[in-house]
This record gives sequence, C-alpha cells and structure tokens, in this order.
Amino acid sequence: MNQQSNQKTFNKTNSSGRKYIFIGVLFIAALTIIFAITASSQSNEDKVKAFNVSIRQESEKNYKKAIETLMQKYENNKDDYLYNLRLGWLHYLNADYDNSIKYYTAAGNLKPFSIEFKLGLTLPFAAKEKWDEVKKLYEDILKLDAKNYTANLRLGQIYLNNQNYQEAKKYLEVVHNLYPGEYEPNLSLGYAYYYTGNKTRAKELLTNALMLNPDDKLAKEGLNFLK
Repeated sequence: MNQQSNQKTFNKTNSSGRKYIFIGVLFIAALTIIFAITASSQSNEDKVKAFNVSIRQESEKNYKKAIETLMQKYENNKDDYLYNLRLGWLHYLNADYDNSIKYYTAAGNLKPFSIEFKLGLTLPFAAKEKWDEVKKLYEDILKLDAKNYTANLRLGQIYLNNQNYQEAKKYLEVVHNLYPGEYEPNLSLGYAYYYTGNKTRAKELLTNALMLNPDDKLAKEGLNFLK
C-alpha cells in the first residue's frame, strides 16, 4: 500500500510539474506575441509619422529634408510600396534623377501592375531626355489601360514634336474624344490637324484651347498661322 501510495503521490506531483511547465510555456508564448504586436504597432506608428512629416516638409519645398526623414526609417520599410514611390517622387523634385529612377523602379518591383509608378518613372527619364524609355513606359501603360489620359496625351505630344503627325493624331484623338473640354488635348490635336492639312478642324480646336486658356500664346500662334 505504501508503494502504491508513493507512486500515486509521485504521479500527482509529476503531473502538477508538467502542468506548471505547460502554463509557463504558454505564458512565455503569450509574452512573445504581446511583445511582437507592440513592436509591430510601434513600427507602424514610426512609419506613419515619418511619412506624414515628409509630406509637410515637401509642402515647405524642403525636399532634401523630406528625403532624409524617410531614409531614417527606410531599412525597416524597404519593401513598402508607398515608401519607394514617395522617395522616387522626392528625388525627382530634388533633381536627383538617378535616385528617382532607382526608387520608382523599386516600387514597380513591388507592384508591377501599378500604373502610377510607371507615370512617376516617366518624369526622371524625361528630365534626362531619355525619350525611348519614356515612350516605352507610356506604351506599357496603354497595354494596361488603353484610354489612359496621360499616356495618350504625352505619346501624342512626343510624336507631334517628332513631326510624326499621323501617329500623333492617333493618340490625341483618343484623349480628345474622352476629354473634349480639356485645354491640352484641344491644343495638341489642333496642331496635329494643322500640320496634316485640315485647317477647318485645326481652327476649331485651337479656338477651343484659347477659350479654355485665355491669352494662351501657343493657341494664338496656331490661329495666326491659319489666317
């Protein structure tokens, strides 16, 4: 009986020990989760604060400081699309076109179907006068969104400047049909029609441009050509 009693006591003690160990493990796991959530929450707060401060600094035209504010938190947010997109924009404003391309490209790697990163990336490429890259980006945008306002307008203007007037009309007609009350489509398409010999249509569109943008020099010059 004593041996059985001792065994029961041992089993009870051993069971209690395992119970306390189990509770201890759960407690440690719970603490780990709490600490992880707290750290994550703090990290998110820091990210939001840095982002908002950089927006304020940009509004003050302090682009260098806005970049520095984000870069202080960049290592923890290098896989954040918005961080990279904003750094691309800020570096463009700061006339650092190589770094602008770098961060816009990083944003695109994170969201490859994003149109906005492609539109952003055209800015530093245009500033560097790398027009082939700009054209390709606009063409890529049109594969995703055939009626995109900016891509159609800018491609049309690029072809207009290159004196490829028929190709210019193709893109400018698309954007004018969608936005007939906008200044730039009227002006650019007006010139495209002027150079392709349709003076009646050119006069109509350039008149529209002048109505939408009073005293516009380019619209006035175009109308003077038609006299």
